[in-house]
Amino acid sequence: MMRLHILLASLLSIAMVVLSMVAWSRAFRWSESATRPDVALWAVRSAAVALAAGAQAILTSTLLRSMYRRDLFSDLLRKLAGAVAAIALISAIALGLAGR
Repeated sequence: MMRLHILLASLLSIAMVVLSMVAWSRAFRWSESATRPDVALWAVRSAAVALAAGAQAILTSTLLRSMYRRDLFSDLLRKLAGAVAAIALISAIALGLAGR
């Protein structure tokens, strides 16, 4: 059961990283039709950063925890990745609303 949990978390993280790279590379195309394309461009890029940081948080929470013992450093990495994901997501929402 634990191996299935690790496998699903790894696949989800890989999908999130691939989606974030696609979003980053196509951000210019996706933001062309906005009234403020420069702000919409950064909204898409912030969402891509949020996806990548979320993937890192998932990986550090599941994969590394199952392989290594829990310590202060791994907890700090997990919480920092979650904080980066949250800040980038809030920035993406704010920029998306401003770029309308």
